[in-house]
Amino acid sequence: MTQNEVTSLVEILNNKTANNIQLTFTQNKAQLNWYNFITTLHIKNKLDISPEIDSTTIKKPIQQTKNRQAGPIYFKYNFEPATSVEANFRANKYGNVFLTLKFNPHDTINIRSQLNDFSCVHRTSDSSPHIVQWSGDTYISFLLNPIKTADTIQFKVQGITISGKFARKDQKPIHKEYSKYFRKDLRQAFETFFNQAAFKLNDNNSLIIEKTL
Repeated sequence: MTQNEVTSLVEILNNKTANNIQLTFTQNKAQLNWYNFITTLHIKNKLDISPEIDSTTIKKPIQQTKNRQAGPIYFKYNFEPATSVEANFRANKYGNVFLTLKFNPHDTINIRSQLNDFSCVHRTSDSSPHIVQWSGDTYISFLLNPIKTADTIQFKVQGITISGKFARKDQKPIHKEYSKYFRKDLRQAFETFFNQAAFKLNDNNSLIIEKTL
C-alpha cells in the first residue's frame, strides 16, 4: 500500500473502527473483540507442548554449579479479568501502522504466573505460583504492515511494545526477563491471529473481519 493509502486507512480505522476494538485478558487467554467478531488468543509459548520440546535442552546440568539447571524456560499466565479502555491507530513514514491498546492506568492487572512443567528450574520462587502486578501506563502497541489484496487487507506483525511496570505482589525479585518472555508470548498470539485474519471495509466504511483462514 502507498503512504497515502495507509494514511487514509488509519483515518478510517480511528473514525469508524477503533471504538469497536477491545482486548480482554482472562484466565490463560485473551479475547479480542474486533467489531463484534471475538477471537480467543492463547497466551503461552508455542513450545509449551511436549512433542515440540527438545529433550536435549531440558534440565541440562550446569557443569560449574551442579545445583542449577540450564535450558529454556516458559512462563504460564493466569489473568484476573482486565479489559482495554481505548484503541487507536497511527501511521509511520514507512507505510506501517501502529495499533495501540490501552488499559486503565489507575488499575492493576494481576497475573498469576509460574514456570511451566517444561521449563528448566532457575529459581524455586519462579517455579511456584506467584502474582505479578502489571501497573502504571499499561498498553500494548503493535507495529503492523498492511497488505492489500483485491478487496481485502491483511496485517503482518512487525513488532510489539508493552508499557507499564511488572512487579511481584509478594515483593520478591521478579525474574529479570519476565517482561521479555511475556512480550514474546503476546507477539506469538497476535501473529497467529493476524496471519489468519483478512479484513474488509463494510458499507459503513468500518474495517471488519471478512474471514479467518
